[in-house]
Amino acid sequence: MAGNADGFYDVQQPDVQPERNLRGLFTADEDGRFWFRSIVPRYYPIPDDGPVGALLAATARHPYRPAHMHFIVAAKGYRPVTTHLFVAGDPYIESDAVFGVKDTLVREFPLVDDPARAAEVGLPNPFQAVHFDVTLNSDGS
Repeated sequence: MAGNADGFYDVQQPDVQPERNLRGLFTADEDGRFWFRSIVPRYYPIPDDGPVGALLAATARHPYRPAHMHFIVAAKGYRPVTTHLFVAGDPYIESDAVFGVKDTLVREFPLVDDPARAAEVGLPNPFQAVHFDVTLNSDGS
């Protein structure tokens, strides 16, 4: 799951975005590989009214989350994991409002200039890409 180009999730803009926008369910191949295409996410503010806003103001913190994508990965016989992937170079990467950034979750999204590959995956050239491995632990069964 990712926010749109303005940094908002579908549930934050029900009259603007279609339900479940930028969400997906993917099945890996026999080698555990999968791929999808999406936008490169953008930073966004968490709601800063009410108690959260008071806490942010009291600690002189901004309300922004750095650009990221959420993942829930599951496979039979393994413990599922919920995680996210952050975009390197985001202006809020060092000061995430909810302290969720770990160096191991930050990735570059390099520009790929490959017209044949772009055509193969249905993207304009050039495009950005990222590689992110997820390792699951056995559930012990």
